[in-house]
Amino acid sequence: MVLQNNMLKIQIGNGEPAELDKSDVSDAEMQTLQIRAERNNLLALSDSKVLPDRGLATSMVTEWKTYRQSLRDMDFSDLDNLTWPTKPE
Repeated sequence: MVLQNNMLKIQIGNGEPAELDKSDVSDAEMQTLQIRAERNNLLALSDSKVLPDRGLATSMVTEWKTYRQSLRDMDFSDLDNLTWPTKPE
C-alpha cells in the first residue's frame, strides 16, 4: 500500500494495483486496509514454506499451512481486538 498525491495504491498478489482517493476512505477503512496489507505481506513471505521442494518435514509444512489458513481466516470486524496467529519456528 502506497500513498502518493492523496491517491492510495493497493496491490494484492500479482494483480494490478487499485487506486483510491484517500479522501474517499475513512480512518477506520484506512486502518483496515493497512492491517490487511500487513496480513497479505505475511502470507507472501510464507509462500515458499509450503512448496514441496522446500525440504521441510511434513509436520512443519502442516504447521505453515495452518498458519497461512489462520491468516486468511482473520476477523477484521474489531481491529482493537485482532488475534494474530503465531508464526511457526
